[in-house]
Amino acid sequence: MLHIGIIGYGNRISNMAKRLQVFNIPYQVTAVADPRYQELQATEDEFLTDAAFYGSADELLAHSGELDGVMIGTRCLLHTEMACKVVPTGLPLFLEKPVAINFAQVRQLDQAFQNYAAPTVVSFPLRLSPVVQKVKEIIDSGQIGSVENVVAWCNVPYGSGYFRSWHRNFDQNGGLFLQKATHDLDNINYLLGQRPKWISAMNARRVYGGDMPFDLKCQDCHLRETCTESPFVRFHTGFENNEVLYRERGGYCVFSKGFEIEDMGSCLIEYEGGPQVSYTQNFFTRYQASQRGARIYGYKGTIEFDWYRNQVKVFSHVSPTVETIDFAGDMPHFGGDRELCYDFLMAMRDGTPTRSPIDAGILSALTCLWAREAARSRRVCEVKIPDPAETPAPASLL
Repeated sequence: MLHIGIIGYGNRISNMAKRLQVFNIPYQVTAVADPRYQELQATEDEFLTDAAFYGSADELLAHSGELDGVMIGTRCLLHTEMACKVVPTGLPLFLEKPVAINFAQVRQLDQAFQNYAAPTVVSFPLRLSPVVQKVKEIIDSGQIGSVENVVAWCNVPYGSGYFRSWHRNFDQNGGLFLQKATHDLDNINYLLGQRPKWISAMNARRVYGGDMPFDLKCQDCHLRETCTESPFVRFHTGFENNEVLYRERGGYCVFSKGFEIEDMGSCLIEYEGGPQVSYTQNFFTRYQASQRGARIYGYKGTIEFDWYRNQVKVFSHVSPTVETIDFAGDMPHFGGDRELCYDFLMAMRDGTPTRSPIDAGILSALTCLWAREAARSRRVCEVKIPDPAETPAPASLL
């Protein structure tokens, strides 16, 4: 029986902890640290029947000898601090993304994990999805030749959610490069097998934000039955599931003043070996306009993939043919969550190295931070961990 401790029992980490059951490997959550621990105890959740509850990570980790692994699901600004607290235990670690939200945290994390022997799992489900694993297989086979150029995009249908929830607070999440691009740029790093060297970027807020009070909630707004972004209207005219109405009823107004996060952004990256990558993301697409994936260009062929369509296309450059690979099933994070669960279980039980290690999380966060800085300063930036004296201030873009 594996024993797991959880620091920060939020929605994402609690769902992942429960999904570990899919492989029928015996485990229990035996410790939970969360400032809301009394509230969590009061829910009498059967999943936490065997858990001891603590008000801080330090209290939980004082009993680390009784654990086989630790999962961290705090808000983003605490990921680095909590991960570094785990280091002395030497336990396998599951860490939510982004692993850091400023340069000082990246430097701290990099130093703390230099000689960490235990396996770590950074929550990058997209790189482990069957779609990306197939693309990686095709690239590594040499079928399209060496990759020279990538055009990637992230146009999610739920982007307004970042403006309705705690994510609207820049000081807690570091901006939306770190929230979304951390996945997509990690995928590109993984598929290319190279490190990014130079990056330039742009960022803006063009749709959300406005003159409404920052703390205004949709349920309290006099426009709740006419505003196009209200859960009421989205349910009535957009035929969105009642769950959306229920989930977002307590959400904040997306047209509030005081936002410091962006609703669109793009970056251009040159990798160490020479390939060039362009990436763009926006947070106001909806319904069938959503797409997330990339086109990957080699001399012999081009690969296009899209998670929302569960599809990979391979365009040959040496014959007039197109191969289409469709994936069946509808699993959380396109099947990547299942693979994260597998890796963490194997890390705890057998000490097996993982496929989304801490180094990948650090590199992705570093790339996103330099994208943020490049957008703010309007200059081309070298992707490296800066010395303390050179570290840009963690200021928002807007």
